[in-house]
Amino acid sequence: MKKWIKILGLGISLVACASKGEMKSEDEPMEEKASIHFDFALESYQSGSMIPALASALKAKELAPKSADVANLLGLIYFRQKKLDEAEIEFKRATENNPRLTEAYNNLGTLYLATKKYEKAKVALTKARENPLYLYPERIENNFGLAFEGLKDQAQAENAYLTAIQFNKDFYLPQMNLGRMLFKRGDTKRAEKYLDAALKLCDTCPEPRYYLGRILLKSQRQDAALQLFKKGLELDPEGEMGRLCQQYILQK
Repeated sequence: MKKWIKILGLGISLVACASKGEMKSEDEPMEEKASIHFDFALESYQSGSMIPALASALKAKELAPKSADVANLLGLIYFRQKKLDEAEIEFKRATENNPRLTEAYNNLGTLYLATKKYEKAKVALTKARENPLYLYPERIENNFGLAFEGLKDQAQAENAYLTAIQFNKDFYLPQMNLGRMLFKRGDTKRAEKYLDAALKLCDTCPEPRYYLGRILLKSQRQDAALQLFKKGLELDPEGEMGRLCQQYILQK
């Protein structure tokens, strides 16, 4: 299960890793009742029903207290509910119960990114990076890019984003994040390349439309920029990107 979740309005996206079997787990098999509660909690989480998800995950924890899968899922549920202290406890418990559960380290790193604890994020992501068999290394490298950006090390951030793209050229987030960073740095030619790639990978995402619109304005392509801003507002009418797009629409 792969799901991108906006965290706390900070523009950080978590690739949720909650399913049993994304990597070979060293957990003892859950007994049947615990597994039933876990599966229901996971289905509820995936559908966005956090109250039943939490209730079932807590019951699974009661029946299988040493399960790293359950702890990781609980962390994600708390994270979605913005209960960050509880989420941190559960992600840490997941890594203690199973030190090879890579997605738990990645999720812990994402939590630290959302709370701007960039050095702690690097530590957690470094642990995630230690597993050469992890199926989605691009997730870890994208998060490393965000961590290095937070630490004002743009050279390392760019390298991490490029590594993520090398792992998976169809992964939207590093294309978007690298384009955004380059745009803010004033390297609009390279920024346009990655933002255009991001838009092709996610045509329902407002972020690349906003930044591409800004680039088009700088190069006197006002009509094309306006269309991007209008679509960005349509896609995110209540969010930050929609608000930013609307500012440029109102100026026309």
